[in-house]
Amino acid sequence: MKNILFVLLLSAVSSTQLFSQNKVTFHLMGVPDSVDINVGIRGSISPLSWAKSIPLIKSGGLYTVTLAFSHSSKPVEFMFVLFKTDDAPIWETTQNRTIVLSPNESIASENIWDKEQVIDISSLDRLTPDQLLEDYTIIETMVKDIHPGSYRYNSEEQINTALSELKSKFNTSLSYGEAYLAMSKLTAAIKCDHTKVGFTNQNKIINSIIHYQQDKLPFTFRWLNKRMIVLHNASESKELIKGSEILKINRTPVAEIQQKMFPYIAADGATDENRIYKMQVNGYDFRYSAFDIFYPLLYPLASRDLELEIRQYEKEKNSTIHVKTLTREERSEKLYQRYPDFPKIRDNLWNFEILNDQVAKLTVNSFGLFGWKRMTLDYKAFLANAFNQLKQKNIPNLIIDVRKNNGGNDEMKDELFSYLTPNIRHDFKREGRTRYVNFPESVKPYIKTWEENPWYFKLNPENSTPINGYYIFKNNFTAQPPKNDMPIYQGDVYLLSSAANTSLAFYVVNQFKQQNIGTIIGQETGGNLNDINGGTILFLTLPNSQIEIDVAIMGGFSLAAQPNSGVKPDIETTHTFEDIISDKDVELETALLIIKTQ
Repeated sequence: MKNILFVLLLSAVSSTQLFSQNKVTFHLMGVPDSVDINVGIRGSISPLSWAKSIPLIKSGGLYTVTLAFSHSSKPVEFMFVLFKTDDAPIWETTQNRTIVLSPNESIASENIWDKEQVIDISSLDRLTPDQLLEDYTIIETMVKDIHPGSYRYNSEEQINTALSELKSKFNTSLSYGEAYLAMSKLTAAIKCDHTKVGFTNQNKIINSIIHYQQDKLPFTFRWLNKRMIVLHNASESKELIKGSEILKINRTPVAEIQQKMFPYIAADGATDENRIYKMQVNGYDFRYSAFDIFYPLLYPLASRDLELEIRQYEKEKNSTIHVKTLTREERSEKLYQRYPDFPKIRDNLWNFEILNDQVAKLTVNSFGLFGWKRMTLDYKAFLANAFNQLKQKNIPNLIIDVRKNNGGNDEMKDELFSYLTPNIRHDFKREGRTRYVNFPESVKPYIKTWEENPWYFKLNPENSTPINGYYIFKNNFTAQPPKNDMPIYQGDVYLLSSAANTSLAFYVVNQFKQQNIGTIIGQETGGNLNDINGGTILFLTLPNSQIEIDVAIMGGFSLAAQPNSGVKPDIETTHTFEDIISDKDVELETALLIIKTQ
């Protein structure tokens, strides 16, 4: 009898587990208004499907559906769609949303259309030393055996010291933010602009930590040496006007903040002005700022209240004000409302204007044709129209402004140069190098790939044994493009450069100088004349922390001796505090003065 009772109880338990369900009510707000659009949800676990939508019911501005799920240990992944017919849905552009089921519990999932899901980071567990040290072994292999630039600017001893520091930190439990910070210091030590703990391509946990908290400064600023100068105010304080100098944030001098943040900023070689540029906040919704990410990690905030010690340029005494931190999105919305000309999308960074019958200005401050918040501009038509106007109106001087350009896609650069030179690419002496032929098996499972055996897992270098630790790929950099048949602009050209110019933007300025197309005015670029580790970047996601690291696998190396610097302009300009206050465009005025006195 007891045995029968035991079997019955066991059967009851099994039955309860089998039929236990979760009722999840999905709420969706912020759906674009349309009278003939349906709103649906798709997902990974039944009753959801990635192939077919379940409609949501509208009530006012809220869309709702309640679904019953059999209990699953796996999180439910889901996304919302808009559709007229279900075979042609419009998907959200966010990452997949997730929800964790709990047996016999009713759950409410609150969502906003096309806005990233934010995780409550206070509920996250800490990463254990065992988890971190397993991640460390993969990082060590990446640095020592994969990355082409680990020893470009560092000795073996320096790299080992940086790795030892990371390993030591990983011997204690860390929060996700602390682990992100520790890894960022290690990758920054490589001195490669293309190798960093990613600002994009992260999972929901890391994105929630670094991007979606209300911990961002409510203003934009630029550095003038070690001085933090306000440009735009998104706070409610009327005292935080343009030109206000921030002296301290929560009683910490800003020069100290800059110095503490410096070792975490990735840049090529010794281009420190580029590191400082990246520690500014421009407030663009379509670009991430290193300061936004690292300041809250280095100086965790107890509340949204910030105490600022400031100096206004027309006042003799310093003052203390209090402002509230914002999310990136809240700050951007405030800036759009208060500053009508503030860039909302990457397309706004392109412009063409004829200043007078002698001068035109072409602004090309993004080559972001693909990827996150990409450009939608028809850049070929834009450039064709600009250069047609130059020809038709016989404008003898063209100023090209790339001062806010930090790279992107080669085809956009090539299209621009097709109007400037018959040889689209310069061929200064350089070669490609890697540190491996066969990609390490231990790292393969953690690389995001779209094919079973991508080409970069097995390479075919020119040398079968390494030379000074490198495998050589000359042909990757010597192939010549077809002859350019576009009509070349015949006037004088001036290029405005800055420390922002990295990656492809660095190559723009370098090519412009190598081919002697015109006069460069501005500041030394980022990038490096020793060449850079660009081209092919892999996305390495660590197994335990799930933190993603951008990793370069092939480096360009100059064959001629070069200084450890970016491209220096023909005419170097400097900015003063008064220039910022008066909105003086120093580089543009310098170019106009040269044109006027010719």
